[in-house]
Amino acid sequence: MGKRDIALRIKSVRETRKITRAMYLISASKFQKAKVMLDNVRPYYHKIQVTMKDILLHSGEVTSYYINNNKQKYNIDNKEEEQKPKKKCLIVVTGDKGLCGAYNHNVIKKAEEIIGGEKVNLMVVGEVGRRYFIKKGYDVDIEFLYTAQNPTTTAAGEISDVILNAYNRGLTNEISIVYTEMEGLIQRVKVLRLLPLDIENFMALASEREEGTENNGVQIDDDMIYEPSVTEVFDTLVPEYIKGLVYSILVQAFASEHFARMMAMDGATSNADKMINKLTLEYNKVRQASITQEISEIIAGASV
Repeated sequence: MGKRDIALRIKSVRETRKITRAMYLISASKFQKAKVMLDNVRPYYHKIQVTMKDILLHSGEVTSYYINNNKQKYNIDNKEEEQKPKKKCLIVVTGDKGLCGAYNHNVIKKAEEIIGGEKVNLMVVGEVGRRYFIKKGYDVDIEFLYTAQNPTTTAAGEISDVILNAYNRGLTNEISIVYTEMEGLIQRVKVLRLLPLDIENFMALASEREEGTENNGVQIDDDMIYEPSVTEVFDTLVPEYIKGLVYSILVQAFASEHFARMMAMDGATSNADKMINKLTLEYNKVRQASITQEISEIIAGASV
């Protein structure tokens, strides 16, 4: 490779480095924004969650349609209903763009493991997931476009409305979501069942109450009275709970995507620096060899 070729290669790598560095800074800014968004929504979301736990802990007469195994618990005998196959719905949260390492791949891989050979209603958040599943021949029932890059309570409300409408109309009897969550600086793909609600998850607060602890600054009140009934209050809270949960998931996924892109672009920038140093060293060697050859030719010409 000649000097000119090496010089052009160095220029090209430097231009690429500018892009990867800029993308790193943008993702870092959006990652910080996502953390603030999540902190802002947590108090409201946890207040609803604690209220629902309070109802389940102190009110045995809750017969909500949203509770898991409700028919068995309240001795509602319907063999025909039990024999019906479960109509599962899976929501997959990916990004709208690539260049974020294995972020999208890990979510899609987990979703395919869950789907297996079953027939499921597939809902996709994110352009990357939508394109992948359509290309692979999956039936994508609903597409929530551009929601991944702009997680808002309005978008979360629209998604939760679709979820609740499908569940209430009997179009599906189990809804789960696959997304990525940040645990410190580690990203993990999570699978969470949104509906029906699992009572055991709510009842986990009982052990905390025995020790007199608080949950996110909210203490459960044993003397709370709910009007007109605990069931109606519970059913009213469920849509808000689902909306808050979906919003927190969207923000978690948003933060995870940009953290993954930060790491990918940081690695790309570091590799570009190493390549520039290597090419610069090679350029100097070629240049030195060229100068040495020219000097040798001059000396040889002078001695003739």
